[in-house]
Amino acid sequence: MRRPLLVLVCVAGLRSAAAAAGPVEVKVDGVVLDPDSGSPVVRLVEKAKAHRELPIWIGPFEAQAIALEMQGVPPPRPLTHDLMKQLVERLGGKLTRVVIGELRDNTYFATLHLKRPGEKDLTVDARPSDAIAL
Repeated sequence: MRRPLLVLVCVAGLRSAAAAAGPVEVKVDGVVLDPDSGSPVVRLVEKAKAHRELPIWIGPFEAQAIALEMQGVPPPRPLTHDLMKQLVERLGGKLTRVVIGELRDNTYFATLHLKRPGEKDLTVDARPSDAIAL
């Protein structure tokens, strides 16, 4: 199983006014189905205070990738996110953190932070669900 990824949330959507003060480190608590819509939701909870959470509605493929990883179940063949992870690693890179930093028109925006030895850090725009799955 992979080591935990640092996910930071920098938007006021963490259900607390304190979240607007700066980044909040969170962990993936699980993937559940929204009882009203039937859509998958990834639950992010604050590491320091587990009572604060940020639900993000995601697609079924991202939900599957996240759930399989959390359960330690390898897919029979690499999923898209597994392919991306392998590409980053084989090119000598490492995903160091994910920052969910903006909420615009009811859509969250994330940034992948990648590092290669001896090179400048690289940031890549991403959907939060893809970033978490990766």
